[in-house]
Amino acid sequence: MLDTGRTRFKKAILTAALLASLILTACVGPRGWPGAQVADNVLYVGTLYGTVLALNAENGRMYGNNTWEWKPTVEQGAGITEGNVTGAFLSCSRGGVGQFKAGYLYGSPLISNGTVYIGYHTGVVYALDATKGVEIWKHDIKSNIAAGLVFDSNTVYVGSTNGKVSALNAGNGSLKWDFTSENEVRGAPAVADGIVYFGSLDHKLYALDAIDGTKLWAVETEGEIASAPLVVDGVIYFGSFDSKFYAIDSGSGAIKWVFDKAGNWFWSRALYDDGIVYAASIDNRVYALDAGNGTLRWPEPFDAGSPLKASPVIASGVLVLASKDGKVFGLDLKTGREKWSSIDLGAKVLSDLCTDGQIIYINDQNGRIYALDGETGQIVWTETLADLDR
Repeated sequence: MLDTGRTRFKKAILTAALLASLILTACVGPRGWPGAQVADNVLYVGTLYGTVLALNAENGRMYGNNTWEWKPTVEQGAGITEGNVTGAFLSCSRGGVGQFKAGYLYGSPLISNGTVYIGYHTGVVYALDATKGVEIWKHDIKSNIAAGLVFDSNTVYVGSTNGKVSALNAGNGSLKWDFTSENEVRGAPAVADGIVYFGSLDHKLYALDAIDGTKLWAVETEGEIASAPLVVDGVIYFGSFDSKFYAIDSGSGAIKWVFDKAGNWFWSRALYDDGIVYAASIDNRVYALDAGNGTLRWPEPFDAGSPLKASPVIASGVLVLASKDGKVFGLDLKTGREKWSSIDLGAKVLSDLCTDGQIIYINDQNGRIYALDGETGQIVWTETLADLDR
């Protein structure tokens, strides 16, 4: 007879080991995987040292209109200080043999209506004036934040490691409501048509009423869910730590199809273009799946040679992805073949990519940001975001 208890225990240990192998790549020295967002020719980017920068998107410099640098004061939040985190899945700390240092930022800035919203790993969400970099408000979630934020209808939604998704008033930071799942929330939520969707490490994807946080439904997978959901035309697409990729009806939570041919779990947010869903996996491959039935659309998945944790983007009609070992690829959307020669940045890439539709911006784990032309793969500019020796 199968020992189900032992099997589940072994599976939990394997999952934790796989997650740790990815996370701990950033546990030496400065940590985190801060991302970037671009709006109105200004690039808003988080750094490994906890600063938020507003840069000229054309050259990466800090001069001209609306460029600035901001960092919060070190303060207490949920019993922890910035850069010093105990407990939780990404547990790290400043001192002690065999312990690690936590990062400041694990997501990208969110820009909406002239305001920059950013969630720190300490659990504090800040709203900044996008033109001046001046703090407007802050709200302490009182738990670690390990992903980006989402804006909809004057509300900022944030997930945290106490299992909650919180809805904050975008104007003043006050709490509208929160909902508690049964385990940590490690991915950003998604909002569509008045419904908030998010995955939890309790193996479930939830749908909540965006107005009051009431649970509408939940669907359970066979593994933890850390990726942000993608919602397109009434269907939710997301991957799980069970190495499967799901398409779920957004209204009922019914499973439409499941892709189960991946060799490892999914972390990054998927992309959609012209009837195809692009899903990157920790098994080093990106899969092009028919949005209607989940069948493979390329002759074979593209193998990047190392895990794909950073969410890819589409720029100038090219699928651009960066692997954990720092290689950047530009792929034909229909065939999966390389459109231009890959680029080796020489440093790990864990942060999600961002684009203005033509230029791609990539943060690496050496504290640099790159601007690449999506059509040609040529580096337009690169800048160091912080002095790594300080």
